[in-house]
Amino acid sequence: MSSSLLSVLLFALISVPGADPPVPGSLGGATSANGIEARDEPVRVFLDCQTVGCDFDFFRTEVTWVDWVRDRQDADVHVLVTSQPTGGGGRLYDMSFEGRRTYGGEGFTLTHASRSDDTPDARRRGILRTLSFGLVRFASETSVAERLEVRLADRPEEAEREAADAPPSGTPEDDPWNLWVFSTSARAFLNGESSSSVQNYNGSISATRTTVDWRIRFSASGSYGESRFELPGRTVRSITRSYNGTGLVVRSLGDRTSGGVRASLRSSTFQNQDLALEIGPAVELSLFPYDESTRRALTLEYWTGLNHFDYTEETIFEKEQESLVQHRATLSLNLRQPWGTVNTSLSGSQYLHDTSLNQLRLGTGLNLRLFRGFSLNVNGSYSRVRDQLNLPRGDATDDEILLRQRQLATDYRYFTSFGITYTFGSIYSNIVNPRMQGSSGGGIVMF
Repeated sequence: MSSSLLSVLLFALISVPGADPPVPGSLGGATSANGIEARDEPVRVFLDCQTVGCDFDFFRTEVTWVDWVRDRQDADVHVLVTSQPTGGGGRLYDMSFEGRRTYGGEGFTLTHASRSDDTPDARRRGILRTLSFGLVRFASETSVAERLEVRLADRPEEAEREAADAPPSGTPEDDPWNLWVFSTSARAFLNGESSSSVQNYNGSISATRTTVDWRIRFSASGSYGESRFELPGRTVRSITRSYNGTGLVVRSLGDRTSGGVRASLRSSTFQNQDLALEIGPAVELSLFPYDESTRRALTLEYWTGLNHFDYTEETIFEKEQESLVQHRATLSLNLRQPWGTVNTSLSGSQYLHDTSLNQLRLGTGLNLRLFRGFSLNVNGSYSRVRDQLNLPRGDATDDEILLRQRQLATDYRYFTSFGITYTFGSIYSNIVNPRMQGSSGGGIVMF
């Protein structure tokens, strides 16, 4: 699609006057806009969109001139939507349109940028507009084309707004914040009954600045938790606190390399740390260009730096505080493809004064479409632990073990989950019926 045509479409509205949701195979023969005999049925579309802002029900009710299908194997067009945050706090959406069956070999990508102050409705309407532009290219070769209209928006400001939302190539002169974006949050959780109660409070604040050459992020968070349990003859209370601050400054060194500094400052009753400081330089190498990161990324990051610890209690190594040099390497693979998603990382770290103090971790998440209607989901991680310098001396009490008040000695940690999904029946997914979505069931039956 040429840039001039896309510019026009970016402030156009696409509609089918008086059209009802299509009934599969119901359209009669017709001729497309280019005079070629059109297909007799609407384009079958499989939407693969699992990112922020995707509202499938909304898209189906607004775009009624295609057939939405449940499985990519039945689709004429597979639309894969990925996104990444922009420097101004919005998101940049990449929409990849892949032709299948009749349209095999056809493919292109369109983008949409949302602003940080967009409401959820504004965000989904922006995605819908760009999604419609891409689908029109395929629908123009079907008999529905003779009922499609392209109308110029009443206010051309819409086009200007889209252009203004694009990721900045530099610092706009009229930006009083100089591309800095700030975010804060606070939350309280309270739960209880006569024999127990749980309270948890947490909050966070962050500041980021993103340009083509630099990425800067600072954040701080804290949490406080208190639990009470009434047992025969006694009351058990558990209090945990944790505070954490992080800093990251990254400089772009090329299409596939970057370098910077990582730092963190934390305190945790669970980890027996009044203070833990980590700071040092890092470098990252990427096999693929960074602008492909929403679809595929294979990176290797290496970090080395100083760790300083002040412990709450004396450790099993008879230390109340210590300063050590550590290094760490992380290999990460992230793929988002029509056949599914893969997120895998392998990381290893060790202290340089004693290389036997080390840790190795492998984590992975897979969501694979193996065949029509059948998906496999696997998530898991495994860590070999040899670096628990922070363990306090003395045995943990039963209360501390059961209430997870302190970290325990271990040689390994693991987590795993897996599942399968199989869906069969009608391939179409055009109709949206929101009735009683808020009901938990029971009591009322409506006909």
